[in-house]
Amino acid sequence: MPTWKKFNGSKEQISEMMSAKDGFKWRDINGKESNIVSGSSAYALKLLYHKTDDANLVHEYMLCNPHPHAEMIIEWARTGREVYFFDSYNQKWVESPNPLWRTDAKYSFIPTESDMS
Repeated sequence: MPTWKKFNGSKEQISEMMSAKDGFKWRDINGKESNIVSGSSAYALKLLYHKTDDANLVHEYMLCNPHPHAEMIIEWARTGREVYFFDSYNQKWVESPNPLWRTDAKYSFIPTESDMS
C-alpha cells in the first residue's frame, strides 16, 4: 500500500520519484494534493527543485502503485456494465453485480474460453 513520505529534496528521493513507473502524487505544506505526475516529465523535474521562501514546494510525496484491475474498475464504475469473475472451484464464469476486485482473481466483461487459462 503506498504511503506518504516527507520530502527532503535528497538525490535519492528525486531519483525514486523520477523513476516511478506509475508516477507519483505530492502535497504542499497545506495538504493540497496534486494529480498524478509522470516521473519522467520535465514538469516533475522542475517541480522537485522549485522552492518558495527557502522551502520546497513539495512537502510530501507518494509513489503510485495502481490496483492490477484499475482500468477495468474505472470502466465498470463509469458504465455499470456487468462484470464476470472466474470461479476456479466450479471452473466457470459467474456474473458479479458488485465485484470484490481481488488482485488474485480473473475478471472479464465478456468472458470467453480463452480467458479461462
